[in-house]
Amino acid sequence: MSDTLFHTIFYNENRLKYSVKFISYFLDISYEELLENIRLSKGELDKEKHNNKEYRSDYVAGIDDARINIEVNNNSNSNSNMKYLKRNMDYAFKLYGSKVKRGKDKSTYKYRQIIQFNLNNFSFVGNNKVIDIYTINNKGKLRLSNDIIFIQIYIPNLRRKWYNQGIQNLTEAERFILALVEPNIISSKELGGDLKIMKDYIKEVNEVLDDEYFGEIYDKELALKEESYNDGAKDNTINMAKEMIKEKIDIGTISKITKLSIEEVEKLK
Repeated sequence: MSDTLFHTIFYNENRLKYSVKFISYFLDISYEELLENIRLSKGELDKEKHNNKEYRSDYVAGIDDARINIEVNNNSNSNSNMKYLKRNMDYAFKLYGSKVKRGKDKSTYKYRQIIQFNLNNFSFVGNNKVIDIYTINNKGKLRLSNDIIFIQIYIPNLRRKWYNQGIQNLTEAERFILALVEPNIISSKELGGDLKIMKDYIKEVNEVLDDEYFGEIYDKELALKEESYNDGAKDNTINMAKEMIKEKIDIGTISKITKLSIEEVEKLK
């Protein structure tokens, strides 16, 4: 779930096989055909907006007239989940309408298909699915269009399935996804099993991490994530303490449960 590592491995013409293998699990196209025909796309949106982070994507590739978009949402702070998904959807719809082809009779328009994958480092309460696919349907499940498809992958739910059911009950696609995001090399090798492509992936990741320049960038990213995680955890603790104050729970008890000092709890009153 590292932005730096994702771009280094996935958004790279020389390492295209890894992203293609991932995508091939979800499309009705063989890995070999996809590898032969897919192409990475850069600068898909208006150049004036390209430097705006709201208009930048983690990964865009083309196959025929379709565009495949992969977004990594690695923040596990529950307050930000919908914010990231809305931004992902915004980008997908902008891709959908960015290059419209007008028919020869000038009365018809051809929009290209957009398939967006969201690798989410969070899940929603009540949804235990590992993979959830969304299309535009009416209440009767009649599909309005095949042109926009969202594929949500919830990493925490996948990890939970791995923990509860073991590797033997994971599909090859689930093992592949877990191996991509698993920080422990030994566990990643176990998940990859005999898949040659995963052996290659783990070898390349190790080589990348051993690079002094990349290692420095990677370490900075991890430090910022840790800081963000701690800030989010602190916010949750403070919110919990405020709720306990509303319930008129003893300050000493609040301090003991939340690990906040008596003085910090007093300031929240």
